[in-house]
Amino acid sequence: MENFWRLCISPTTIDSKVRNFLIRTVVTVFLVPVTLVFVWAGGWWLTALLAACAFLGGHELAKLISVRQYKPVKLICAVWAAATVLVSYLYLSEYSFQSTFLPVLVSACLAPLCLVARKQRFKYFCINYITTFGVPICIGGLLSFAVFLNNLDHGRNWLFTLVAIVAATDIAGYIFGSLFGKHKLAPIISPSKTWEGGGAGLTFAIGTSIALYYLLELPINLSSSIGFGVLIWGSALVGDLLESFIKRVVGAKDSGSLIPGHGGILDRMDSILISLIVGYYFVLWTVD
Repeated sequence: MENFWRLCISPTTIDSKVRNFLIRTVVTVFLVPVTLVFVWAGGWWLTALLAACAFLGGHELAKLISVRQYKPVKLICAVWAAATVLVSYLYLSEYSFQSTFLPVLVSACLAPLCLVARKQRFKYFCINYITTFGVPICIGGLLSFAVFLNNLDHGRNWLFTLVAIVAATDIAGYIFGSLFGKHKLAPIISPSKTWEGGGAGLTFAIGTSIALYYLLELPINLSSSIGFGVLIWGSALVGDLLESFIKRVVGAKDSGSLIPGHGGILDRMDSILISLIVGYYFVLWTVD
């Protein structure tokens, strides 16, 4: 604790460390409630939020992996990622497969052929095709599980709980890691992650899960609620480290600069992407 306050009052670091901490805190205080409101509203409000995040996240991921000769088409990645979320919602709204998924799948396979016009060597064309096709599936596909989870029985409550757990995990991990963190969790992948921050995140994840279990009357028992908190914490951590690994490989500090104090939209979504698919199957297989 002493080291932290010395750092705060040091004239050489107050403009960077403390200011970034304050900016990040203010932005978080704004973003978390707004996100939870959209999640609670559900329907087109939730879908619009997810589609916007998919568009921005698809573009950021395509830009992030655009190293050397490997150049996925960023606009296509962004549009398809958003389209994947939209058609998932339409499909669950009883639209037919032929009118929703099929056109997107066909265009997703054919549109990257525009890369041929660049007269690239065959090796680079194949890589660009795969990345242009894969980025939307990765971002839009994972975000679509929020739509699928919301469509289950008590889905809104489950999705709200999941997002709240991820938010609590991130906030607690950052604050306690900054204040008390000494032991690096994964120094090669993410030097800022500490065991102290991870432990705080786990504690708050379980506490949030238990609190919302009682408040929202989730249809499980207490031990399952604790298990849900642990699973979401673990998947959030894996998603965070995976994005950190990608940034380390390409030599980037952040995925973008869209959100002050946080970086890009991917830097905020990384924890929730894998958590959505884990949470969906937890509810699907656990709840009667």
